[in-house]
Amino acid sequence: MLLTGHELIQRIREYEGGGDEIRTAISQPTAENEEAAWRKICPSAALLRQCYDYAQSIDRIIPSILEELCGQVNDHDLGRTDRNRGLARLLADLMQNAFTFDALKATIQNDLSYYRRTQARMPKSQDEKIARGVIPQDVSNHMSLFYAYHNPMVKAVVDSASQFAKETRTEALVLNALSTLAAGSFNTLKQSKADSAESEQLSVFVLVTCCVLYDWISESGISSSQSTIDIRAVAATVSGCVLVENTTADSVLRANCRTYR
Repeated sequence: MLLTGHELIQRIREYEGGGDEIRTAISQPTAENEEAAWRKICPSAALLRQCYDYAQSIDRIIPSILEELCGQVNDHDLGRTDRNRGLARLLADLMQNAFTFDALKATIQNDLSYYRRTQARMPKSQDEKIARGVIPQDVSNHMSLFYAYHNPMVKAVVDSASQFAKETRTEALVLNALSTLAAGSFNTLKQSKADSAESEQLSVFVLVTCCVLYDWISESGISSSQSTIDIRAVAATVSGCVLVENTTADSVLRANCRTYR
């Protein structure tokens, strides 16, 4: 699943938008110009559908990760064993993909808007590839709702984690696990214990991931006096760290947390 996420992000980075073709089709609305715009944006729409499908599949993996983390015997074990470090890394990698996707999605989202406006005419296209590649209306409707959020992929991760905690009535266990993992990463950064730049970056990702999830799962949020994570201390510690697409970690926190701004 991580490999799929990395591949999708790389394809988004390499995508050349259809802005020129769309502008021409709008200002000079001929069948030829419209076909040219469709040919350009169909790959974009297909890519966004793959990203949408990827987001739906997150429901299958997030609960498993949290269940494993919450199944630890005590706080001392959590985050110390190789297995749990691996789970923390997996969770952070999933969220890194989400952060990165949400930072990049604007580059192709405009193409989806034009695609939806002209979708009804696409099946009549003389280009068989365009006609065959039309996304079903109900799917494109769901995609539109999904991409309407400023951080849809992060929301998918957060919603999956929140739903797991609520349905299994393990909010306290999940919050404790996230808090303990966050404390370990915070201490690693604060005391400069990371043995490499890669290890330090991983600690930042784990810390930010735990904070975002904690903020959404906790009823009172991470900024409340009941929170077991000091979000302001975290933000101060990671403020100079670039997380995704030249965006600092504290900016990512502010953009994705519910109660911390």
